[in-house]
Amino acid sequence: MSAAAGVWTAVGTWALLGMHASWTDLRRAVISRRACWAAGIAIAALLGASTLALSDPRRYLYVLAGTAAVAALTEIAYRTRPDAIGYGDIRLIIVNSLLLSWWGPAWPWWGLAAGAAAAWPQALAATLRRGRGAAVRCAPALTLGAGLILTTRLTSVGPLP
Repeated sequence: MSAAAGVWTAVGTWALLGMHASWTDLRRAVISRRACWAAGIAIAALLGASTLALSDPRRYLYVLAGTAAVAALTEIAYRTRPDAIGYGDIRLIIVNSLLLSWWGPAWPWWGLAAGAAAAWPQALAATLRRGRGAAVRCAPALTLGAGLILTTRLTSVGPLP
């Protein structure tokens, strides 16, 4: 498998996860643990194979470091205020970060920021309707944010930065 094929397959895997997580979050307020971890393992394996095909294993360490930084911050945020965000959202953020870290350590943060910005209108409407403790389904916004950043990276630099 070529490095580009591995990255494109990882992108396809992520897209399937994003559609599934968005659908189940909107329908049942659940983001599947199995789906997130299965997709995350597949993406990690595909990106690992891509780094081997590129003969650049150091890139994989950068991917893991970029993901670990986002995972650590979101874990702290969850432990600090577990009622503010669900752990399914945290798992989706981690998988998004895993894929976006391929293009560098800053891109997962941009994806998270874009997802948060995409969630604001829904969060504001829910707060106005039901009060401060209203639940917001974040998976579609997190997927949209990561998808926007992913699209910019793919169109500007391609699958192999």
